[in-house]
Amino acid sequence: MNLEWIKYSAVGLFVLFLDKIIFSHLNLWGISFDPLLIYIIWMLPKQDRIPSIYTVAFLAFVQDVFFDSWGLYLFSKSLIVLFFHRYLRDKFETKIFGGQFFYHSLVIALTHNLIFYVFASLTGDYATGWWPFLLLLISSLYTSLISFLTYLIYYK
Repeated sequence: MNLEWIKYSAVGLFVLFLDKIIFSHLNLWGISFDPLLIYIIWMLPKQDRIPSIYTVAFLAFVQDVFFDSWGLYLFSKSLIVLFFHRYLRDKFETKIFGGQFFYHSLVIALTHNLIFYVFASLTGDYATGWWPFLLLLISSLYTSLISFLTYLIYYK
């Protein structure tokens, strides 16, 4: 049995630890980026679908425990795997350019934040002074920008 998902889970736990300790303090006007989502975008093309679901479900469950969100991250990140795994795997088979990577991470971040916001608003867990559309857009742009900068540093 291939247990490569354990290796990706260990790296993801490190990303979550950094998120809890350092990255949660890097917010702009109350808007923060999601380093686990960036890691998921990087990890999805490298794994098959079932190990990706195991990895993302485990990491999202741990993120729910850290941020007390009662399964919202687990649900939204698992849907991201189901929606975008095949698409990202097909796109990343060849060399992808920086602009394309920014676009893909923006679409994934918008989808994730929309799913998260809809289900959080249904449960009443999401209260902010921002307009929802502005919050979704700025948070997604912030996540995509950090993802793009990470891409540039990694591939240059």
